[in-house]
Amino acid sequence: MSLLHTAVGVFTIANPVGNLPIYLSFTTGNSREDRAIARSAVFTFIVALLLSTWVGNNLLEFFGISRGAFQIAGGVIVVLIGLSMLRSQAPPEHHDPASVARDQSSSIKGVVPLGIPLLAGPGTLTVVIADPLAASLSGRMGISFVVLVLGLVVYLIFVAGDRIASQISSSALQVLTKVMGLLLTAIAIQMLINGLVSVFPSLSQAAS
Repeated sequence: MSLLHTAVGVFTIANPVGNLPIYLSFTTGNSREDRAIARSAVFTFIVALLLSTWVGNNLLEFFGISRGAFQIAGGVIVVLIGLSMLRSQAPPEHHDPASVARDQSSSIKGVVPLGIPLLAGPGTLTVVIADPLAASLSGRMGISFVVLVLGLVVYLIFVAGDRIASQISSSALQVLTKVMGLLLTAIAIQMLINGLVSVFPSLSQAAS
């Protein structure tokens, strides 16, 4: 996977545009408080993904899991999320409606459920851990840069949430979700193929 694939995969699963209604439901109209919620959500998103990027490989080694095996498992998870988006459904593997209702009045609602699990959930964490680039120092630095840029993008989307929501109709949002779901499914299948080739090198030789 290239850094572009990583960026598209993480952004698509985090789906800040699709999660705008949830963010807006937490806002009060007070710009300072609303920005604080956005900052805490984005900070949680960045910290969770950076930890996964830099510690994920060590966790795999600790549990004796090969990167190829994790890529296969991650590909399956991300495929399910992509297929849910193609059906215009909130992915149950990533989205927890119960936590949204439970934490509606929580003082840490920017952290839970916005930061985790809506932005940084099983899908996004899997993408950065399973990324082959995470196996090298330079690759992890590249992924970290992508995470920081995406964090800024998510923050800008949330801050401009009211204007964006007023410009995007529900039908346009559904079309956008389906397109993003198709891209995500393709990336997930490539992740799955890379994992299979890593575990079974003979597959690559047979294909060539």
